[in-house]
Amino acid sequence: MPTRPGRAEEAVLRIERETMGAIGRKDAAALGRILDEEFVYRTPAGEELARAEFLQNVASLPVEILSVRGEGLKASVFGETVVVTGVQRARVRADGREQESVVAFTDVFVKRRGRWRLRLAYGVELPAGHTD
Repeated sequence: MPTRPGRAEEAVLRIERETMGAIGRKDAAALGRILDEEFVYRTPAGEELARAEFLQNVASLPVEILSVRGEGLKASVFGETVVVTGVQRARVRADGREQESVVAFTDVFVKRRGRWRLRLAYGVELPAGHTD
C-alpha cells in the first residue's frame, strides 16, 4: 500500500516542478531563487557548472523551449536533505526543427534557513525514443 508523501516530499516536488518551469522560460532570476549558493550541475563526462555558469547557460540556450516536464518523480527524505529522481523531457525547436531531449536526473535539495534549495543536479541524456 503506497504511503502518502510527507510535507518535505510535497514541498520539494513542487519546487522541482517550479525549477523545470523556470528552465522552460529561460528564467534565470526565478531559477536563481531556487538554487543554493553552492549549487553544482554535474554530467557523466565529469563536466561541472557552478551556479553562475548554470544560470547563464539556461538564460542563453540557443533554442526555443517548447515544453519541459518531469516524469516518474520520486523524492526521498534524509533529514534536512531530499533526493529527487526522475526523467525530464524537453521539446525544443532549433533551426526550424523540433527535437526532444530525455534526461534521467538526480537533484539534491538541502534545507537552508528554513527553505529548500537545489544544491546538486546530475543528469544523463537518454537515447532518442526512450519511453520510460
